Amino acid sequence: MSKTFRYIQYEDVLRTFNELKDTTLNERPLVIARHGDYSLLLEKRKEDILGLRTMNTEKNQSVSDRVYDVTRTTNELVSRGVRHACQKMSELNDEDVNRKRFQIWKWFLLDWQKKHSDETQSLFDKEIEWNEELMKKETDLMDMEVFLHGEYLNMGNTLNLVDVYLHDDKHKEIFKRFVINDIMEMTSEDTKEKAIEEAEKAKGEIQYHTYQFSVSVEATDKEHARQALLNYLAGDPRIRVQK
Repeated sequence: MSKTFRYIQYEDVLRTFNELKDTTLNERPLVIARHGDYSLLLEKRKEDILGLRTMNTEKNQSVSDRVYDVTRTTNELVSRGVRHACQKMSELNDEDVNRKRFQIWKWFLLDWQKKHSDETQSLFDKEIEWNEELMKKETDLMDMEVFLHGEYLNMGNTLNLVDVYLHDDKHKEIFKRFVINDIMEMTSEDTKEKAIEEAEKAKGEIQYHTYQFSVSVEATDKEHARQALLNYLAGDPRIRVQK
């Protein structure tokens, strides 16, 4: 899934509004975060009214809106609102990605059925009852991992499928852009991991690597959040939390 790109940290949004409300924000909104097709805009609605608008840039639609009176709010409340808006962007983007992926996977199934119409009934018959011994020997049916790497992640196959099943040029362009971005994102990390594994095999040794993950914690402040993480992760020597 796509990552959230933050151009301004949560706790700096109110300060940024106060600094730019009489200059840049008089002319245009400021993009403070992006996630897939979604952007979070910082806007000046009135002299002391801060607006946070989430936009679907692909459709040019506003999907959520928050306002704060900067004379009455606090940095903590604005920071929390920005964080929630970013979380919502992530959820909306994941829904969009899954919806498009599933649609393409359905086209793959339809395409397969067209090409193997005479085998469809026999495959249905095999699946009516669970037969563990048969499944161990079965090679015709693809599991999801084989399907992803053998079909969906083959960009040429997937783009050709979009051409076959979509006739509206606007939607065809949307799906083609999606396919290119999604496959590149899904394969970039996979390619990196394989390159590291192959290099280590060539040296004949196993090395340990440091992995970093983004974690969201609901807390009253940063120290409270850090302590919650430390309590949760305590006892595992592989995990280090920056202090």
